[in-house]
Amino acid sequence: MTPLTRAFAVVLVVACLLAPSAAAVGAVDDRVRYRASETGGRSAIDASGYRNHGKLTGGVTRRDGAYKFHRLSGDNRYDRIRTPSARSLNPRLARFTYGARVKVSPNAEWSHTEMAVLRHGDTDTAGGDYKVELLKTGSGAVVAYCAMHDGDGDGMGYVRGKGAIRTIADGSWHTITCARVDRNTVSLTIDGNVTRRSTSGNLGGLVSKDPLLIGFQFRTDGVSGREQFVGLMDDISVSVG
Repeated sequence: MTPLTRAFAVVLVVACLLAPSAAAVGAVDDRVRYRASETGGRSAIDASGYRNHGKLTGGVTRRDGAYKFHRLSGDNRYDRIRTPSARSLNPRLARFTYGARVKVSPNAEWSHTEMAVLRHGDTDTAGGDYKVELLKTGSGAVVAYCAMHDGDGDGMGYVRGKGAIRTIADGSWHTITCARVDRNTVSLTIDGNVTRRSTSGNLGGLVSKDPLLIGFQFRTDGVSGREQFVGLMDDISVSVG
């Protein structure tokens, strides 16, 4: 091997070592993943590796490998999973996705025109917020919608829809995923059917100190009819990348 060939070989090896692997490029980093695989206790165990374990509060139970959220009038308790605030729950400027599989009966009790699915913060939260909820429209059909607000107060993303189905509240399982595609685009995916929408302003950093709430929205203004989710939920996730 000539000195020139040897030098080229060394450069090639170093380049291969420094280059990211194919698996690393575009990899998704789960920050929360609840699969309802626990067999007991009052915790939702996070399978992501970040140990963002949630607490089952109110009357949340497990049934057939999913979390069951009960109607409010049954015991006057608001069912929810609460996960303490953590830096890993903040996507900052990165692309990210969040959502869950849900099953809502056509006869489910609604304590509000909306049912909370997953939320991290609210519109008045310092640092920004993101959420996904179900909404009962005037026609009776139930749609999902995603909303995101940045911490600067000038960027907002909003998209809603029901995919290729008539209504989400049809007693079948549906997978709902929200995403920040980039600073100018958000998306809602329902059972593989994707709807994209442009943001209002550039969607900047999302950094909140609020807890992650599943199936419920706190109200501090004394107004009744909080957005209690009623049904089954599984594969709850927040992922960055």
